[in-house]
Amino acid sequence: MHLQKQLPPRRGEAPAPAAVPPGHYAAAGQPFFRPPPPSDPPGAGHNRAPPPERPSPRPPYAERPLPRSSSDHPAPTAPGRGPPQHAYPAAAEHPLRRPTRKRSSSALASCLAATAFLVLSAGGAGAALFLLFRPRPPDIAVAAVRLPSFAAANGTVAFTFQQTASVRNPNRSPLAHFHSSLRVAYAGGELGSVYIPAGLIDGGRTKDMSATFDVPAIPVAQQQQQQQPQPVAIEVESLLVVNGRVKMLRLLTHRVQAAKVCRVALSPLDGRVLGFRC
Repeated sequence: MHLQKQLPPRRGEAPAPAAVPPGHYAAAGQPFFRPPPPSDPPGAGHNRAPPPERPSPRPPYAERPLPRSSSDHPAPTAPGRGPPQHAYPAAAEHPLRRPTRKRSSSALASCLAATAFLVLSAGGAGAALFLLFRPRPPDIAVAAVRLPSFAAANGTVAFTFQQTASVRNPNRSPLAHFHSSLRVAYAGGELGSVYIPAGLIDGGRTKDMSATFDVPAIPVAQQQQQQQPQPVAIEVESLLVVNGRVKMLRLLTHRVQAAKVCRVALSPLDGRVLGFRC
């Protein structure tokens, strides 16, 4: 920039005001003065650099733009390549979520279902073993009925009752019998009973049981005392009960019971056994 040389004032003229540098205000009472820009030589405008731009004033904090996230500016990709491909697009679109209560309830339901299945399986296995090795009651077969002693007097009869039966154990395990008894009844009333001693019957074996007891005098109907061509019979009932226990798989004990009812026809004249059916 070339400044013009200030000449001294002439005689009788007031001195010119001092020049003010560009961009400043003059003193009070002096006009604003900005010297004209220097004239460039011809042809110099083509090589002159443009004046630098002044920075714009910084906006206040409230008006400043917020920094953008990385998602707003996707990462640059290599030339010739498209966006990154995902092996599972559904997983890329839907991020992982926190487990909800539905998953916990489904897990609880699965545990309950597994427990129920185990219980049912154990019950089914136990039922199958029970049906295969289930304890069965003994088989009773009455072999004979006798009256070792008999007496008739004044319309009553008294006798000794004896019954023999074969008891078979159909189980593989031994049968321990106890509280077994023999009872005799006539005309709806019990005449007497006797208990059979306890014992043991091996698996698949048969044992004979015999019981004998005295029957007190019982009245006999008048038509049965009259002399008739054919003897008239009186009928008594006998009940043989066998109670026992059988071990299953050598661990469990099962109680079994069997009973046999027989009707025995007796002669009131001499006490002969006319027959019996069970």
